[in-house]
Amino acid sequence: MNTHQGSEVNHITDIIQVMNSGIDFYEKALEKIEDPAIGALFQRMIDARKVSVERLQPYAINEKGEREDGSSFAIEARRAYTGLLTTFSSHNDSTYVKELEEVEDKTLEEIKAAMDKPQPADCEAALAKTLLTMQSCHAEMSRMKNH
Repeated sequence: MNTHQGSEVNHITDIIQVMNSGIDFYEKALEKIEDPAIGALFQRMIDARKVSVERLQPYAINEKGEREDGSSFAIEARRAYTGLLTTFSSHNDSTYVKELEEVEDKTLEEIKAAMDKPQPADCEAALAKTLLTMQSCHAEMSRMKNH
């Protein structure tokens, strides 16, 4: 039973766009980094985002009438990801991890912004689960940075 149908959801497509931007970035970054531990971390970030995007897709469909498959070039997170990609030739792997922890903050901000808006109960639950997933990713990035 889809309890979210007929109820208005808010800000879900924005979250998916941020997540898709992150997926794009991490996939490109995997080609550039050398440390296998960082490569494994980036793959976990990709996988977590893909699961979260799929968890939120039913609400995006409700919000805009179709799947959200885009990434937003207008949002701050996308600019940060793009900026980081251009620096890959001049920085080492640990620099990316440090900078990415800050970029991860944007993903958390977007999820929290959606949670501050009125949402159907099942959408709130999906957002809460997504927030926990992304907080775990952020914590893992922090541990890698401090390692």
